[in-house]
Amino acid sequence: MAEHEGHSEVREKLRLMKSPVVLSETSETSHRGAEMPNLAEFGDRYTDNSIQFMRHEEAGTLEIFTDLFFAANYAVFSKTQSVTSHERVASYIGYFCMLWMTWLVVGLYDVRFVTDSIFERLIRAIHLGAFVGFAVVAPKFDPSNQDVTTMRAMSLILMVSRLGLMIEYGSILWHVRRFKNVHLSFYVQMSIHFIAAMIYLGITFRFTNSKESKVFVTWYVVGVVEVLSTFGAAIWFPVLSLAKTHLMNRLFLLTVIILGESIVVLSDKVVIIVENPDSWDASIIGILIAGVATTYMVFLIYWDWMKTAYLPPLRQMLWTLVHFPFHLALVLFMQGFTQFIQWSKVIDVLNNLSTNWIVFDPAKLAHTTSAKVQQNLTAELAKFENLYPPTYSATIELIQEALGNITDISNSFWPNWGKALTNDDYELPDDENTVIFYNLFTSLLNAMENSVFAVFEIDLQKEALKEEREKGGSGEEQQSLSQNGAQIDEATWERYNLVFTYGYIAAGACLALMVLLSIIARVTPWKPWPVIRSIIYLLLALGMGLVALLNLSDDKLSTFLNTPWLLPTLCIAWTVVLLLTHIHHDIPFFFNRRSPRPGRRDTMETKSNNDSEHAQPMVHNMDDSTSYAGAGMHHGYQPAPQAQHGSEYV
Repeated sequence: MAEHEGHSEVREKLRLMKSPVVLSETSETSHRGAEMPNLAEFGDRYTDNSIQFMRHEEAGTLEIFTDLFFAANYAVFSKTQSVTSHERVASYIGYFCMLWMTWLVVGLYDVRFVTDSIFERLIRAIHLGAFVGFAVVAPKFDPSNQDVTTMRAMSLILMVSRLGLMIEYGSILWHVRRFKNVHLSFYVQMSIHFIAAMIYLGITFRFTNSKESKVFVTWYVVGVVEVLSTFGAAIWFPVLSLAKTHLMNRLFLLTVIILGESIVVLSDKVVIIVENPDSWDASIIGILIAGVATTYMVFLIYWDWMKTAYLPPLRQMLWTLVHFPFHLALVLFMQGFTQFIQWSKVIDVLNNLSTNWIVFDPAKLAHTTSAKVQQNLTAELAKFENLYPPTYSATIELIQEALGNITDISNSFWPNWGKALTNDDYELPDDENTVIFYNLFTSLLNAMENSVFAVFEIDLQKEALKEEREKGGSGEEQQSLSQNGAQIDEATWERYNLVFTYGYIAAGACLALMVLLSIIARVTPWKPWPVIRSIIYLLLALGMGLVALLNLSDDKLSTFLNTPWLLPTLCIAWTVVLLLTHIHHDIPFFFNRRSPRPGRRDTMETKSNNDSEHAQPMVHNMDDSTSYAGAGMHHGYQPAPQAQHGSEYV
C-alpha cells in the first residue's frame, strides 16, 4: 500500500501560465546552485534553437474536449443540413471543410505546445466558442442560397478562431523569449494566422443580399494556404517541428469519434423503425445486424492499418492531409449508410402491404360496380391509415378526393380492367373512364407512399413547406405545394437515388483512401502478398463506387433499390477486406503463426513476424504507465524503424 502511494502522482497546482519548454539538466543544476558551465565550451543556451518541448503520448483533456465539440458540430450540421440534392452535397462539403481545417490548425498547436494553465483554458474557451458558432450558423448555411447574416457570422467565427491561435503562439514566444534564434519561427507562425484572420474579417463585409455571391470561396483558399503554410513552417523551422508529437494519435481519435457519431445516428434510425407497427421481421433484423457489423468492421480495419506512432516529417504531413478527404468520405458514407436502414424498412413496408383491393381481383371485377369498388377501397384505406396515419391534412384530402371520383367511372370499365390484368395483350380503350381510373389510382398510391415516408421521417413535404415559408410564400402557394402528392412522391424517390449514389461512391472512396493512408504509413518493406492484397482492396473500392453506375439504367436501378441488399452488399465487401487483412499467404490457416510447422526440420527455430506490414503498435502498457516501447527516446516514444538495405522506408 505504501509502495503504491509512493508512486502516486500529486496533481500539479493550476498556474496562470505554464511553459511547455523542457529544462535541460544543465539548467536544473544551475537552479540548485551548482557552478555555471563555460558557455564558450558548451554553447549559449539563450541563442540555441534546439529547444525541447514537452511531448505527450495521447491527447489531453483540453484536446479531447475540443474533439467532442467538433463531433457535436458535425452531428448538428448532418441533422439540420442533410444531403438532399447536388447543391446540398456542395454545401455539406464546404461546411465540413471549414470545420475540419479549423480543428486541424488548433490541433497542430495543441500537439506541440498546449499545457494546462489558466491562460490556456481561457483561450480554449475562445476556440470552443468558435465551434459553438459553427453550430449556430449550421441550420442556414447554404452557399447556393446565401443568408447574409449567416455568411458574415461564419467569417467572423473564422477570424476569432485564428486570432486566438495567434495569441497562443504569442504566449509560446514569450516563454522562449531568451532563445533569440527561434523568435523568427514564431513570428512567421503568428503572421500566418493573423493574415488569415484579417482576410476573414475583410471579406465579412463583401457578403451582401446577393444569394449567389462567390466570395465564400475565399474561405477555402485561405484555409488551405493556412494549413499548408503551417506544415511548411513546421518542416522549415526545427522549433515548430511536429516530430515526436501525438498528431497521428489525434487523427486516430477523431476518426473514432466520427464513427461513434455514426453509431448514434444508426441508433436513431432504429428508434424510428421500432416506434412503428410491424417493425421487426427477418430482413430488418438482418439489415440492422449488417449495419452495426459494417461500422464495427470499418473501425477494426482502420485500427489494424493505422498503428504507426509517427512518421518522417513529409510523410506525416501527407498522412495528415489525406485524412481530410478520408474523413469527408467517411462522414458521407456513414450518413448514406445509416439512411439505408431507414429506406430498407420503407421498401419492406411498401413491398409487403397487406391489401385486399377488389381492383386486383379479376374474378370480382367481372361483376362489380363503381359503388362496390369505392366501398372496398374506402375500407382498405381506413385499415392503412390506422397503421400509417397521414401526417398532413392535404394527404387526407387527396385520398378522399380520389375515392369520391371512383363513382365517375362507368360500371362497364371494371370487366375491361379485369381482362387487362389477366391478358397482357389486351389494351384498355383510350376513353374518359381509363383516364379517370389512372389519375385517381396514381393519386391513391402517391398519398399512401407519402404517408409511409412521413411516418418513417423521410418527410419532403415538411421540407417543402419550410422552404416555402423561408421564401415568404403565401398560404395558397403552400397549400398547392402540399397537395401536389405526385411531385412530393417523385422528389422522395429521387432522394433515395441520391442517397444510394453518394453512399456507394463515398464507401468506395473511403476504402481507397484508407489503402492510401496505410501505404503512406507503412514502415516495413513491401512483399508480394501485401502488394497483391492492396490491389484487391483498391479493386473492391472501385467496385463499390461503380455500383452507382446503375443510375444509367432505370430498370436495373429500380430493381436493386427495391431489394433489401443495399446495406448487406457493403457489409460483405467490408467483411472481405477485414478477412484479407488477417490472412498471411505463407502460413496455413489451421496452424498458429508461432507454433512449429509439421514436417519441417526447423520446427524449433523462432522467426520474427516480418509480415506485420501495418507498422508498429501505437502504444504499449508497461510498468503501470502508457509508453511507447523503445530505449533512449524522450517521453516513451518509439521511432519508426530505420531503413535497412533494400528497404522502401523513406
